[in-house]
Amino acid sequence: MFRAYAHFSVDHPFIHKFNLLAVLSIFVVSCYELLANESIIFALGFVLIVFPALVFAKASDYKQKYLSAKN
Repeated sequence: MFRAYAHFSVDHPFIHKFNLLAVLSIFVVSCYELLANESIIFALGFVLIVFPALVFAKASDYKQKYLSAKN
């Protein structure tokens, strides 16, 4: 899965940037709502971004190791 997303991010950089922006915005909104409203339900935003962040990190590592020679 990480290898496939690494290839996807190289082939479609704008969609990859949109994905990063979406995950970052979920994180920022969750942080703000958690601090402003002090309701634990907004901590779900942290849970929602764990898997995409892991995929982005592993795909980036794969891309640096194996796809950098391609460019």
